[in-house]
Amino acid sequence: MTHADRPLVVVGVRDAKAGYLQDAATATGVSFVSIARCEEAARALADVQPLAVVIPLDAPGAGAACAQLRIQARLAPVPIFGVVPELSDIAFTELFVWGGDDLVGLASPQPMLRRLRALLAQPASPAPAAKAEPKQAVVAGAEPTWRTVMGRVLYNGGFGVRFAASADGLADECLVDGVRVVVVTDDLGPSGPLGALAEARSRGSTAAFVLVAPPKRMPAATSAIKSLGRASVGDGFAPPENVLFIVNELLAARGVDKRASARLLYGTAVTFRAAGRDEDEIGFSYNVSGGGLFVRTLAPLDAGQEAWLEMWPPRCERRVRLAGTVAWRRPFGPNGGATVPAGFGVRIADGLAGDLDRWRSGYDVFASSILGVGVA
Repeated sequence: MTHADRPLVVVGVRDAKAGYLQDAATATGVSFVSIARCEEAARALADVQPLAVVIPLDAPGAGAACAQLRIQARLAPVPIFGVVPELSDIAFTELFVWGGDDLVGLASPQPMLRRLRALLAQPASPAPAAKAEPKQAVVAGAEPTWRTVMGRVLYNGGFGVRFAASADGLADECLVDGVRVVVVTDDLGPSGPLGALAEARSRGSTAAFVLVAPPKRMPAATSAIKSLGRASVGDGFAPPENVLFIVNELLAARGVDKRASARLLYGTAVTFRAAGRDEDEIGFSYNVSGGGLFVRTLAPLDAGQEAWLEMWPPRCERRVRLAGTVAWRRPFGPNGGATVPAGFGVRIADGLAGDLDRWRSGYDVFASSILGVGVA
């Protein structure tokens, strides 16, 4: 089955804006399927392999519909786009936590058109995996949808994924050949996962441990895992892809960091366009450094393009407008050793009067607060 044989499926969009989505499908030669209600989505897609699914975040049952789609393994490679009346940081984060991939504006057909074209440009079947010793990850949590969404993130990052629904046997899972990462919720089981993780360490596990906890429990979780060696804490309310960043930092080779400045997780809406174009796109930042950032989007700019961006920098009192060059792009889907979600990285070179300095100053304060050291 080719990409063009797979439909764009729109769920619960009833107003005239659904016409923009149909226009985008028609312009790319993709068929169009409309499902009236979110609760009908799983049943309607039982025998359909979509190219993409679009769901309004404010539609009744939208979260449950995303969960029903994500727990089906055959639909794991299918991107879910969210639509909302207003694109915002909260809307992006909500969609990512549900297992979605990108927000789409409905002021015109163009945002969906660009994303469909990017999907159609990808190979219909993923390239065969290189024959090498497989990296394995264990995902442990009591909630099935959370396990599925987190497992999908790690699979897209090049890991084979094993699952555990309780603390029973978790230590054994940590010791399976090839397991390099264990991601676990802090409320796994009545007594939590710490006993099992400590047992795994005592039995020789060298895996990186990531304990995922809601913000109010993160300080206690951080204190609790200090004795476990290579381990860190993830924010349970943040996009699950943030765990991939933590995992890659934990697995990075020890030694001197040759980066001019550290890359740090930072999520906020980013308005962007290729320099000279007359229409903005919107994405969500994934990480930032003193000299650039990575923007999450399924409509990435191409490497070498000049980019204009507008966003709130970390620790800054106002939005800034910046200019830079796209250094690289990461397509959607599983991609071997990918360390980021789909999107593009930008080297920042310029900005409106004072904005480049505001960016660098805000980053320095942010980095100092996180790393606990002064930034040169």
